[in-house]
Amino acid sequence: MFGKLNKKYSNALLSFNFYALAILVIFLIAISGRFKSGPCTPNLDILSVIFLYLISFILLLINGVRFFYYKKPNKYSFYMHLIAFSLLTFFFFTFKK
Repeated sequence: MFGKLNKKYSNALLSFNFYALAILVIFLIAISGRFKSGPCTPNLDILSVIFLYLISFILLLINGVRFFYYKKPNKYSFYMHLIAFSLLTFFFFTFKK
């Protein structure tokens, strides 16, 4: 029983760890001050958020296909990527200059 429960949530735990690590790296890049963008040159502080947005979209598509088409047990991982992608989309359209 515990093995099935662990396998069921293992994809979601991996997704959670990915987003936690990505947010930590983006935070460290932002507070370091060494990778600041200029008006014409996007640097690592902006590009890291854009890359996270693109990776979140790709992972959402992959997990959606696995969940809906192949009936794999990654429902929670799919929802986690959907929430992350939705929050990042909200962030981009709310805080643009």
